[in-house]
Amino acid sequence: MKPHRILREELFFQDFEQTLDDVLPTNPPTTMDVDEDPTMTGDQPSYEEQQAFHIIHICSAFLSVTGSSMVIFKIMRDRAQNGSMTPYDRIILGLSNFDIVSSITWAIWPFFRPIETELVWAIGNLATCQAYGFLAQLSFSAWWYNSILSYYFLLTVLSQVHQKNFVQKCEVWLHLSVLFFPVTAITGLIRGWYGETSCWYTDPNITWVVVAIPAFFTYLSLIINYSVIYAVVRRSLRPSEHGASLTSKQKRLKREAATLMILYVTCFFVTASPSIVKELLYTYFGYTPDDADTLHTLKIFEAIFLPLQGFFNFFIYIKPKYTRFRAANPEKQMYFVLKQALLNPIVPRLAISSDHPAFNTASNVVVEEDFTNLNQALFNSNFPQHISDRDSEEDAKEDVIEQE
Repeated sequence: MKPHRILREELFFQDFEQTLDDVLPTNPPTTMDVDEDPTMTGDQPSYEEQQAFHIIHICSAFLSVTGSSMVIFKIMRDRAQNGSMTPYDRIILGLSNFDIVSSITWAIWPFFRPIETELVWAIGNLATCQAYGFLAQLSFSAWWYNSILSYYFLLTVLSQVHQKNFVQKCEVWLHLSVLFFPVTAITGLIRGWYGETSCWYTDPNITWVVVAIPAFFTYLSLIINYSVIYAVVRRSLRPSEHGASLTSKQKRLKREAATLMILYVTCFFVTASPSIVKELLYTYFGYTPDDADTLHTLKIFEAIFLPLQGFFNFFIYIKPKYTRFRAANPEKQMYFVLKQALLNPIVPRLAISSDHPAFNTASNVVVEEDFTNLNQALFNSNFPQHISDRDSEEDAKEDVIEQE
């Protein structure tokens, strides 16, 4: 027979083990199932895949913030030194500012989710969740500025509004239209539109009004506006039947401006399309959690490109200046040319070497008009349409340049 002391110890450990079995689950989950999180839209990636998506988002967001910050630095530095800022500069400035907000929102999203959700890297609470909803709605201002940029390009190309009149009559209203997103973001906080765990709108009708309609309008505006721009620019570059046409100088500037327009719209479609396609598949084409493998590649593209617009915009914005500094410094390294394009407000004018047989001068022949701000030359809606006889010699030289 066992001593009473040993018997009491055995009974104690048995009771302790039974208590642990009652309190702790047999197979404790490491993370919450993804289908319990409304923000995951039905996909069921593994813990490692969620980590990979978050890391990709953060890296892309960092590149985008860097690119947009450099654009803002370039615009403000040129304004301080040259004393000029075009409507194009101001629109890109607004786009870059809101792109920084959008990129930071993507980067902090994993951490702002409530810790109760037990999702990957979730360390937030109700306050951070609501803050994310506010920032996410505010981030759509960057999309809206892409639409504003397309309308500015359209007005410039069609010459419907002179640059002065555009500044006075249209530009202010275009910028004020962006206030829709801060107002709706603040209203969402006050009225409790954001869910306590999803950190996003819980009412589909509200989502449609404040998100879907503006996004659809932006997408449609870019398609229509740039189609019209392409048609008008293409027609303007053709020789006129009545003998009136653009000079070679004007044609070159128009081609360069049209290239920038195409690059901007391409950048938007590349960065936004994966997210839009995914939402359309879930909303209208009946995709379910069982289709996670099918949408895996699409989600990877979304993680890479959605926060990356500011990174692309930097190279688009700096392209005309880089081209001219490269032409002025053909022997220099790319780092030197890029540094000059970013830091030097005095942009050289394109020129052709006097080695060309069509020229007998001892110096380079300048083929661009003088300007303080390069964007004033690129996006000038007041191009003269006729060539005078006294311009024929200069234009003949420029024709030789273009043929090369």
